[in-house]
Amino acid sequence: MKAFLSNKKPKSMQSGTKSKYQEHLKDAYNKYCNSDEFEVVPLYGKAYYFHKESTQLDADNMSKPIWDALEGLAYEDDSIIKLRHAGIVDLRETDLELFDLSSIPDNVANSFLDMIGSEKHILYIELGKLRNDMIVFGEL
Repeated sequence: MKAFLSNKKPKSMQSGTKSKYQEHLKDAYNKYCNSDEFEVVPLYGKAYYFHKESTQLDADNMSKPIWDALEGLAYEDDSIIKLRHAGIVDLRETDLELFDLSSIPDNVANSFLDMIGSEKHILYIELGKLRNDMIVFGEL
């Protein structure tokens, strides 16, 4: 599993400034994920956007530019991501103690906790090998 963070407000599919944002995501990926090898097995991807100000962004449009940005860096083509989770969380209305950070790399968890106190925008991105038991029907 690879995970990384960004402190930039996500851009939607319709954004005209997508390329600059995608360069930022590539830099963030390289900061947290030290790998020169492409992922070649089916993957899952998670993108969670935590914010402290109003947003009209929807989860689906937020996630596509992220997967596009990682093409040629984490994998050859984003079609390798067979399961995607995307979520948007307003930190002004959410109890942070509800989140379990124990399964993510320590450096990412520590950075996330540091960013909670200082950043308006936190984007958590995770990629990993897809397992059949990740396909769940009904409530999680």
